[in-house]
Amino acid sequence: MKTHESLSATVEEYLEAIYNIHMEGEVTIGARLAEKFGVAPPSVTEMLKRLVRDGYVEMDKRRQVTLTEMGYQSAEAVLRRHRLTERFLVDMLGMQWHQVHEEACRLEHFISGAVEARVISSLNSPTTCPHGNPIPGQVPDARNYLKDQHALRLSSAEVGEAVTILCISEVVEDEEALILYLHEKGLTPGTRLTILTRSSDHKDAGVEHFTVEAAGQSVSISKAAASKIWVTR
Repeated sequence: MKTHESLSATVEEYLEAIYNIHMEGEVTIGARLAEKFGVAPPSVTEMLKRLVRDGYVEMDKRRQVTLTEMGYQSAEAVLRRHRLTERFLVDMLGMQWHQVHEEACRLEHFISGAVEARVISSLNSPTTCPHGNPIPGQVPDARNYLKDQHALRLSSAEVGEAVTILCISEVVEDEEALILYLHEKGLTPGTRLTILTRSSDHKDAGVEHFTVEAAGQSVSISKAAASKIWVTR
């Protein structure tokens, strides 16, 4: 099997994206990846052909993409380094949770196994990143983490329900912008919420908004943002 040192940063990012999409119970197709990375569909097609050739992914007749076992293991290796790096930047260097995603994206491709082990030891074996997502190898089954936690999207919660934020989706085009948006509204992992209202604002092109109560404050967020927040009842 190839080790993470032999994979390019671009390959690792594709494997991460496919893994995260699958973990959230969604179907992976080329168009979704093109949207995620902001590249032309032909570029995604070429990359997927390469990943199939090298044994990391499979594609069915409907062009749906799934990871092979080798693909899963490679994706989990880079996700482990990414999420441990975020944990290190927050817990050891004092950075804010909304500042670390891009830094971790740059650093994740260069961390050795020895450094990884030292971070795990120094941080007393953390199980999640600052955004609440599982660290592969530190939880029993990272691939099925959301199912095991019986998590649902905040956008699926009913008015009057009390929920707790579990994690923030990584299946987004601009994760740093989403996390900053949620940071400014005080919606962080572990925060308890009560759904107050769901309403369509006809002045805003029919966009649905949610109002939640968090720490005694009323907070309004868009349905698009609510769909990226995973919660538990």
